[in-house]
Formats: sequence, C-alpha cells, structure tokens
Amino acid sequence: MAILQAGASTNLANVDANLNLQTVPGIPEHPAAGGWYSVAGQTSAVIAVSLGASVNLMSMRLAVASTRKAYVYRMRVLISVATVGTSALVPGTLGLQRFTAQTPTGGTARTPNEMFEAEATATDMTDVRDSNAALTGTAPTWGNVVAVTTVPLFIANGAMWMEWIVEPPYPIVLAPGDGLGLRTQVAMPATQTWMYSYNAYWLEGPTVV
Repeated sequence: MAILQAGASTNLANVDANLNLQTVPGIPEHPAAGGWYSVAGQTSAVIAVSLGASVNLMSMRLAVASTRKAYVYRMRVLISVATVGTSALVPGTLGLQRFTAQTPTGGTARTPNEMFEAEATATDMTDVRDSNAALTGTAPTWGNVVAVTTVPLFIANGAMWMEWIVEPPYPIVLAPGDGLGLRTQVAMPATQTWMYSYNAYWLEGPTVV
C-alpha cells in the first residue's frame, strides 16, 4: 500500500500499489485474496406442477478447502408464471436456506463473475447450479431458513420478486463448506407452472471489508 500526500498538506490518501489507483471513499479496497462477486442463472424450462416441499432448485457452496469466508449480502429471485392456476388452489412457498456437508449435483452449472474484472481473483464459490425440477446427488444437511416467500397463485399473467438484502447491515456468513439453496418449503399447487431467474452478490475474504 502506497501513501499519497497532497502538497504541503498533512492530509494523506491511500493508493493501491499494484493497480496505481487511489482508494476512493465509499468503495472498499480490493482484498489481496478474494473479492466481490456475482452470479446469475435461470430456468430454461417450466417448474412442474405439484412440485413437492423440500425440493432444492438452486445451490451455491463455498469450497471446503477455502481459506476465506463468503459474505452474502444480496439475493434476488424473479418468479414468472408460465401456466396460470385457479383461485381455489393453495400457494406454495420458496425459501433461501443454509446447508452444509454435501455439494448438490445435476442441473445447470453457473460461472460466477468478478465485479472488479481487472483484479481477476478466482472465487472459492466453486459450485453454483440450478434446475427446473430438483438438484440431485447426496442430500446436504439443511440448516436455518434465511428468507422465505409465498409463490402466489397467478390467475392471470404476471411476475413477482423475492429479494433478500442485508438489513441490518450484516451479511450471511458462509464458512468453508457452507452453502445456500433455493428450496421449496411448502408444495406448489397443481396446474400452475412457473419459471425463475436469480442474481446473488457476495464478498470473499478473511474479514468483512
């Protein structure tokens, strides 16, 4: 880390020695290992009718061998109706839930994005995937539900957001081997079908920056 002194003033400004960039107030310094990441995914087919409870549709897991932690501060899911239901049906629910012990398999694997592309530090969130039916493999050990939303009955075309944002300002902390999944909490109704897309944002490092 270099130090920049403006003129004869005693005011000092930090400069990144590797990138020759001044550290701008409000934009945290990029850590030496890790960084800020995002990932996006979506279904390419509809969710089947009568999807049961406890079905894992999407997962993201921090590598067991990681020396870092992941600080997840935002998760956004968009649910769009494909085939409308009827008013007599019971809506299902979808939750953001912690897991550990196993990495789900199947579905479509996604590649995380480094928010500061010039830094290009590889993420340790080495497995992110999603499915329109259910992820497979040995079932992980499920933990606390972080957030949950009702998947409403659509009797006309429409869409809805599920969004989890750090509030109060403390993120979900994932230790090595920990993960998050989008998992049904209550079975989905018959006849109605839907699709989803999602975006997740997190920081990896030894401490919160």
